[in-house]
Amino acid sequence: MADDLVKVAIQTLEASFVQDAGYFQDKSVGHALESLCHCLREISGKPDSYSTEEKQKLVIQLKPLQINLFHQLLVRFLPAIPTSAMNSLFDAILCQIQIEMDIDERASDSYFELSLSCLTTNSVIDYLLEVRPSNPVDERFLQLLIGISYQAMLNKKRKSSAITVTRKKTPIFFQLNSETDHLLRVFLTYFDRHFRDNPMSHQQLVIFHWVQQLIDFIVFVPFFVSTGYPEMAIQWLSIEPNQPMISIQSWRECLDLVHNIARQESGIEALNKLEAIPIIKKWKERYFDKFISQNDESYEDLLVLYYMTYALLIEPALLKREDTIDIQIALDQLLDRAIQAFQSVSLQFSYYNVSEFLAPLAKFSVNDKCLLHMLARENMFEFFMEKFLEFNRLLLSSADSESSDLNTLICSQFYTIFWSISFQLDYHPTMKNNTEFVRFIEQIAEIDSSSEEIAIIKRSAKGIRFNLDLDQSLIVNTQSERKDQADGIRVMVSYAHRDSSFCRKLVSNLQGQVQGDVWVDYIKLEPPYEDDWEEIAEAITHCDVVVMIVTANYCDSKSCRREVVHADKRKKRMIPVYQGLEYEPPDWFEIRAGSATWVRFNDTRTDEEVMAMLVKMINSQEKIKKTSNTETVSQKLYFPSNNTVPPKSSEVLPTPLLVAVSQPTVSESLIIVSPALSTPRKPIEQWTGAEVQQWLRLPISVLQLSCGRALLSYARLISDEGTQRDEYERILRDRGLTREQWANLLSSFSTLRTLHTIQASPKTSPEQWLSCEVKYWFEKNNLPNYLLDTLAFVDGVELVVYAKMMTDSSERINVEYDRLRFRIRARYSGQDLLQLDEYARFVRALRSIVEQLEVPLEPCQATESCNI
Repeated sequence: MADDLVKVAIQTLEASFVQDAGYFQDKSVGHALESLCHCLREISGKPDSYSTEEKQKLVIQLKPLQINLFHQLLVRFLPAIPTSAMNSLFDAILCQIQIEMDIDERASDSYFELSLSCLTTNSVIDYLLEVRPSNPVDERFLQLLIGISYQAMLNKKRKSSAITVTRKKTPIFFQLNSETDHLLRVFLTYFDRHFRDNPMSHQQLVIFHWVQQLIDFIVFVPFFVSTGYPEMAIQWLSIEPNQPMISIQSWRECLDLVHNIARQESGIEALNKLEAIPIIKKWKERYFDKFISQNDESYEDLLVLYYMTYALLIEPALLKREDTIDIQIALDQLLDRAIQAFQSVSLQFSYYNVSEFLAPLAKFSVNDKCLLHMLARENMFEFFMEKFLEFNRLLLSSADSESSDLNTLICSQFYTIFWSISFQLDYHPTMKNNTEFVRFIEQIAEIDSSSEEIAIIKRSAKGIRFNLDLDQSLIVNTQSERKDQADGIRVMVSYAHRDSSFCRKLVSNLQGQVQGDVWVDYIKLEPPYEDDWEEIAEAITHCDVVVMIVTANYCDSKSCRREVVHADKRKKRMIPVYQGLEYEPPDWFEIRAGSATWVRFNDTRTDEEVMAMLVKMINSQEKIKKTSNTETVSQKLYFPSNNTVPPKSSEVLPTPLLVAVSQPTVSESLIIVSPALSTPRKPIEQWTGAEVQQWLRLPISVLQLSCGRALLSYARLISDEGTQRDEYERILRDRGLTREQWANLLSSFSTLRTLHTIQASPKTSPEQWLSCEVKYWFEKNNLPNYLLDTLAFVDGVELVVYAKMMTDSSERINVEYDRLRFRIRARYSGQDLLQLDEYARFVRALRSIVEQLEVPLEPCQATESCNI
């Protein structure tokens, strides 16, 4: 009862603060003061009748009253107080409180609660909403309250760098109730009113930073989602550029707000419902060129923040549509910031925890181009490995719950990155030879924990273990793979769970038409299916055909990629199933399954016709199984094409490391999906990756070339003795290739160069060049390796796009010179390597490419093919 009386009395008195001094003569005010005094005398006279909690609550209620009385006294005597004196007074109060919070940790909680109580009072709310005339005291008073609570939150972060990212333990210093909900909405109204101010005032920035500080605690993100912040931020990003120019500082605050919201699942869901991705992309298109033209130093920071936000929202499949140069700049900046954050005791750089840089890096690592760009950086793999091991040790030894939360999050991000790296064969030897790395992988893969974060790490560890062939339970003897299959063909269906609707329709049509058994996880296993990798791997191992529903979802899924790798390693027949004419799979899938015969729904044929083709292809495997005749591959292999005769005996092109292999004889009417072991009877330029590997007779872990043109380019690149020596000593020897095998391979490449007249430069259009041909172009034009490594063009398309953009205007060429120097310095420890003469040579070579594209091919060039 006393509590209610105190509350009513305080509300009545607070209402008087917004009136003039004469209002204190009102009877209601006098009655409120008498009630308050009566309640306080009763409590102080009977201290044992009230609990400590009740007394603390009363004190908290009275604190704002005292502060508001102080506020009103200043307003009353404002004409007599010099501005400098008033500013000094407020600064002294704030400094005194900050010192007190530094001395006593408990004071941070008390002062935060006090300032929050004052911020939710009617007088402050009315000032923010501008419903009454304001004065300088109001402004300084608000800044004082904001400064106190801001410093209190900062002290909490300093005490524990993990508190902002922990999800297990919700901080109790801020709770969403009717008053704080109203305050957040009032702040949002205030921001919207002043967002277009250029520049933002000091007070506007102070309030914006207070909100950013609060939302930096990831557990508070749902509070901001429920109070309309995602909708308002997206509305700001949609502002047309023809309106009054908005400052880059305002955009920074807006994008930072969106980034903080996107760090939590409810925020991602809210933003994606608002179609945030196309909106922020459109915003970038509208404004970034203006930032560049203004030569604003904040441009790089804003670009990084854009991609940090973008990475949290986007599906990996959409990355390929992004500007490669911008992504590479962002990756370089993210890596720089992550390294600097790791060097900090607090694991922070600027406003961000290191995990906030690792999150987009882990997301980008799913894309092979982004991953390879990161790993191309000097000592980057070694740095990743060092931190991976360091935080695994901390994860398994940490007793502090908050530190453990941060260590778990960082480990989860590193496991995601290393799972992506484990798909790159070049890094297998280094990872497998690191005994501590392998021990952690084995330990985490078998850990028993109900934690959601640990489950994510465990899944990644299993993926790494499988890719590195560390899981002995999945390595089955090829002679024991074949069980009794008299009951017919065994089909395994591999798909992404986001495509489950299409998968169920496909399986329903296959059942009853396939001459055998159809294995799919939702029929054979209990959910969640991703936890049953051993059963899935066994199904692939013992099946005859793997039907893969290949979509963007499928190729972006590491679990699906793992299934493709397992099927490829087990030499399984694969049948990719596509939907529509547009989708083309990424390079990694082409390498693994590029030679497989596929079907495509929703093209020019009806679904019934495509399904009949698919069933026929699957059932043809049954006939292949029953064929027992074998033949031995001839050791005199040649490469006939449609318009040439077999070469003379002196022109026989030897197959390196050739061995006699038995292969079943199959009727030509059947569809053969698995590549035949005889030499492909077509021009080398048309060979698939599987056909190249067939000719090389080497494991892909030793040497992997994606197609025939890559084979020809590789043969050209290793034509001199120095390159041959470096290639073997630095790369191939570590992969297990003997000197005798290397000598045989060099002999075969020598014959290849003799029989195939290799020109000084590729005759194909630059847009069709592979990465090795791009590298050759750099060498031919005497361009430095540091420039090649910094730009990291994946293929000729990227080089051509860059060349066209660069040579479009002289202004662009000048701007690019400064930008390249900055990137090279950042990449090579501050060394200023790029010289003007080298840059001029580079620009001249780019112009030659553009001019080459404008000249049509001669008829003989247009029809030329590789005929041996």
